[in-house]
Amino acid sequence: MSTDEKRRFPRLPIFSAALITHAGQGWLSEVRDLSQGGACLARPQHWAGDDRRRCRIYFIFDQETVIAVEADCVRHGQEDLGFEFQPAQEAAVEALLYESRFIGKDEP
Repeated sequence: MSTDEKRRFPRLPIFSAALITHAGQGWLSEVRDLSQGGACLARPQHWAGDDRRRCRIYFIFDQETVIAVEADCVRHGQEDLGFEFQPAQEAAVEALLYESRFIGKDEP
């Protein structure tokens, strides 16, 4: 690991679909990377606001595997958003990390 790395949890680069919801609105996005503490998602085209907001993110692995996690949007970049997972949902985060290991494994 680089000596410049300041994150508490290592990032796992993945590519998956996600649905971000907040206050009755929803935005489709792509997952760029995951860790035990949060995720980086592509910034949806019509994402509004730069304030810290509580969201629910549905990580979509396939039609039968969708995992929901509560998270705060803590970083707003031009092309991506950084989310920090809320505490007390360790089982959901562990399931998320487990499922992410299988993305792309069945492709040649």
